[in-house]
Amino acid sequence: MVDAKAAASAAWDTEHQEVHGGQTWRLCDSFVEDFSVTTNAFGAPAKAMQEAQAALAQIHHYPAADCKDAIRDLAEFMRWPENRLLVGNGASEFIDLVMRAGPAGSFQPGPYDAAYMEYNRAAVAAGRSVMKHDDPATPAITVVIHPNSPTGHCMSLQDIERRAQLAKQTSSLLVLDESFMPFFGPDWHAHSALSLIDKYPETVIVINSWTKLWSCPGLRLGSVACGEQWYKTFKKLQTPWSCNTLAQAFCSAAARDTGYMERTWNTLPGWKQRQQELLVKLGWTVNEQSPLWVPWVFVDCGSADAAEQAAAVAQEVGCPVRWCASFGTPRNLRLGIRAPEHQDVLQAAWEKAFGIVSPETSVPASVTKAAGVSCLEDASQPASTSCKVAANGVH
Repeated sequence: MVDAKAAASAAWDTEHQEVHGGQTWRLCDSFVEDFSVTTNAFGAPAKAMQEAQAALAQIHHYPAADCKDAIRDLAEFMRWPENRLLVGNGASEFIDLVMRAGPAGSFQPGPYDAAYMEYNRAAVAAGRSVMKHDDPATPAITVVIHPNSPTGHCMSLQDIERRAQLAKQTSSLLVLDESFMPFFGPDWHAHSALSLIDKYPETVIVINSWTKLWSCPGLRLGSVACGEQWYKTFKKLQTPWSCNTLAQAFCSAAARDTGYMERTWNTLPGWKQRQQELLVKLGWTVNEQSPLWVPWVFVDCGSADAAEQAAAVAQEVGCPVRWCASFGTPRNLRLGIRAPEHQDVLQAAWEKAFGIVSPETSVPASVTKAAGVSCLEDASQPASTSCKVAANGVH
């Protein structure tokens, strides 16, 4: 059986870096699909890929320093002014910039028990202290992941504005990471914190990672939308040419690809519903407060041991998932939404490993041993009574 802890940290220097998904697929003997990431299940838009490939012919030139075409097309997609939008090397570039340039003082993630940890890393690297999400003290910078990764909760725009009002009163900064908001649907703009920036120009900033929506993490593409003064500050600090020629060409084409977006909006919620139903069959509990448009499932496996084993089984069958121990929630997994045929591969492996059978069916010892299930009694007994994982809350 694969060691889930070792696999999760194989590509990371855990003393200095945060663990992310998207690395363990390289360790699979027979890779099927990567559930450990929350990128679009349809892969990168074909038109954008073609434009990026064509741009290879220009790599002997420096990239456009102003990213004019990419910003123009992205701004139109976002319905946001070009002169207050920057693009760069993934959201990570702007996460670092915010922590370096923001008001002096502590950083607070919130308001969830588990949230994307890269902001914590950037805050510490910038010399900031990190407050707990429920600390009543006033931070200098608050970050709300909207919707939140890994849990999938999505705060209302009204609640976000209340936080913006408080931040304005305390001269602090409210950063919204809206990397997944465009999955909402054609009217996602009406639910985005972009609508609050003009009202709170010195207080509200919106960061997007476009590598999720357009499934291009290997290319790196992110943006920051903000008020005029923050725009000037970030532009002054931003590393020149941080958005390369291929990424700029890809961005322009992806932002114009309406067909890709319609397929995303029309299909992924149904695939998520299907995935949730499969997980419930395992006796696990999905976060039903996460809307269907959020492109992943946050699931409680009943115990940390069960979640770790589930991650190991997934890795072994070529379908790595994100075990959430590094988020501080070791009972949980996060699964990116993937096509039904890939869901079925993973589900079959888990049903075999955890002994999900009809009441009349027994589980042969050879099957449970191969699947890595530790049985406490005779394997001829139903798995719900004979297997350790069932005792840990997985039925």
